[in-house]
Amino acid sequence: MRLRFLLLGVALLTVVALAFGARGVSVTGFLLQLAGAPVAASAGRISEHELEEINAMPPQQQVERLLERAINHYAGAAEEIAKRAEGWTGQIKTSQQLESMTNTAYFASDLRVRAIALEIWLARDGVHKTPEAVEQLIRDAAASNGKKWFQLSTLGILGNRGVEPQRVFDTLMLYLHDPDPEARSSAINGLGLLGTPNTIAPLLDAFRNDTSFDLRERAACNLADSGMLSRELRRQAVPELVRFAEDPNLDATTKKWVFQALREITEQHLGDDPSAWVHWYGAHANQR
Repeated sequence: MRLRFLLLGVALLTVVALAFGARGVSVTGFLLQLAGAPVAASAGRISEHELEEINAMPPQQQVERLLERAINHYAGAAEEIAKRAEGWTGQIKTSQQLESMTNTAYFASDLRVRAIALEIWLARDGVHKTPEAVEQLIRDAAASNGKKWFQLSTLGILGNRGVEPQRVFDTLMLYLHDPDPEARSSAINGLGLLGTPNTIAPLLDAFRNDTSFDLRERAACNLADSGMLSRELRRQAVPELVRFAEDPNLDATTKKWVFQALREITEQHLGDDPSAWVHWYGAHANQR
């Protein structure tokens, strides 16, 4: 009887191994399914040994190692970056690897990881987090030297990191209706990077009224997913977006972006029917 059960068990394991082996998944001990809740492989913390290694590295390698750990949510990585960022200013340079990693961080779903990308961009560009840096960028932008994208975007980053946010906002608003599309585009990007509550209304205005399709789309992206607004703040745009959905004068392309933004912000999949969104919002408005 025991032999029969043993043979049966071996046969069952063989069938399972063959089935999953055909899919490129090994079976060792317990089969780990690819879908499901995260399964810890380690403590998820920067070890003392690794920290010793990082301390011995030049700044460029420190940034890359710690950023990789921060993207993967290793405990202690963000704190180490916060301690070192000012010292890295002017000590690191752009590289293909660094740009790829900071872009990955900036588009992460975790706003704290996005903020790490901002800190590293400031260090890479040699920009200190001071009111003097804000004033210099404002003067440079006014000089019309063809670098408004850098200047207004960097202003947005500084404001997000707590340096003169109101001054930054007021400056960006000066360029939001500039005749030059590049200036308006730079202002929209700066507002998205700033990510304070008072940026929602001007981004909605640009989304609804800018004469450029590209810039309306850029504003929509900053409201729905890009930039530094929290999900809670993004939800404040929903009432106006629902009104946009009902607007018969809104062109088809912009209206498509309205529905996309609503789905992204609310996580409701109601299609492109304005009445469905009006009904949904009416039923949930008191819950917000």
